[in-house]
Amino acid sequence: MSRLRSRFAELRRNAEGSTSILVGFAMLPIIGLLGLGIDYGMAAARKKRLDSAADAAALAAMVTAKAYLAEHAGESDASDRAKAEGEAQAAKVFSMNAGGSTYGTATPSVTRSGQTLVSSVTYTATVNTVFGRLFNVPSTSIINTVTASTDLASYLDFYLMVDVSGSMGLPSTDQGMTALAKVNTDNADDYKQGCQFACHFPGYVGWSKAAGKIQLRSDAVNNAVCALLTRSLSPAVPNQYRIGIYPFINQLATLADLTDSVSSALTLKAATQCQQTWPLAFTNLLDTGKTQLYSGSDPTTGTGSGGTHFEVAMPQMKAAIKSFGDGSALGKSKPYVFLITDGMQNSQHYFDSNFKNKRGKYAYPGNPSSFTGYSNAWWDGSQPAQIDATQCDDLKKSGVTVSILYIPYNIIKFVNNNGGIAWENNRVNSFSPTLATPLRNCASPGFFYTANTPEDITASLNAMFDQALKATRLTQ
Repeated sequence: MSRLRSRFAELRRNAEGSTSILVGFAMLPIIGLLGLGIDYGMAAARKKRLDSAADAAALAAMVTAKAYLAEHAGESDASDRAKAEGEAQAAKVFSMNAGGSTYGTATPSVTRSGQTLVSSVTYTATVNTVFGRLFNVPSTSIINTVTASTDLASYLDFYLMVDVSGSMGLPSTDQGMTALAKVNTDNADDYKQGCQFACHFPGYVGWSKAAGKIQLRSDAVNNAVCALLTRSLSPAVPNQYRIGIYPFINQLATLADLTDSVSSALTLKAATQCQQTWPLAFTNLLDTGKTQLYSGSDPTTGTGSGGTHFEVAMPQMKAAIKSFGDGSALGKSKPYVFLITDGMQNSQHYFDSNFKNKRGKYAYPGNPSSFTGYSNAWWDGSQPAQIDATQCDDLKKSGVTVSILYIPYNIIKFVNNNGGIAWENNRVNSFSPTLATPLRNCASPGFFYTANTPEDITASLNAMFDQALKATRLTQ
């Protein structure tokens, strides 16, 4: 016992070898943590692969469902079939990219809300551990959900409502006004200089002097419309966009009716003379005292003459609209009215007085009359004013988006020698800067544009089109 006590005391005094023992005990958790790190790395690598597979599957579901809807537009069960096709394709893509079902299982889902498709892919996977078993953790689970969405291509109808009243014959630049005044002798006795504005009396030749030489605002609008047609008439989905062109003065007329934009591309471009170096389709429709685009031999139809009557043209525009849908299907096109105007209203008429008095209607046969049975037209005087913004209310209440391109007046610079033209110039100059306010109120919220130059007119018309199409972009 004495020897044992001595040996034990010696052992207590001797620290040699204790570090090894401590290190031995410490290595157990260190090795365990390193092992768990390795297990975690394996799980993270598996998750990365599964995330990529889920991303690909969600996008595949969108592409498949969207393509199915495009190919089967108008079918009653298209949405349900598209969702089923999208989900089936998502499952295939996930399995292929994940390495088979042994690496994880996925539950794809495709839903549609209005014009938006949403696909989600939820996957689960179990990863067996190697070192985790030492800590009673034989496996770890991975769960994640990936979501993608896309807005479906809407079916849109564009009604281009183009003001071709006399005021749109104003040159588009100050230099153009000066140039026109030098060569235009219209109304020389009254105006004492060449007419620059509202040169639309019978027998006047001012616009023919400008045609192809001095750009009028009607020319600038024509160029902008041609640029829009070139851009918009090749949709990815057949029949997705339809376009019609409707000039107006006193009344609304049809230059090119709303039809399938793909098949009618040549017709629309021919109507607007887009193939010509200097398109003059709208300038040729400017007010000259006689209605144009009339039906048969009836001068009560067509564009009218002598004024700018939004109170007549707006209801006629509503009557011409073929669909008041939400854009979700071919037969439910969403209507947009693109009103291109300077906003100047004028309640005057250039009319057949006998016809007006006898039948309670206006006729616009010209002076001299070019319609059999109608006398020479009379003019009841210019009455320029601001547009009444409430004229747009009925269209907007009906579900139409009214997008307005406002083309402001250039201040008319002239020698004031009195007379009727000078009076009208002064009146227009006095309130033309205020026209933006009622036009903005007329437009649907956020759909008001102003263009001061020919370049601005083209850019703004394209921006109006872009705004209408913004719901068709991919958002994932």
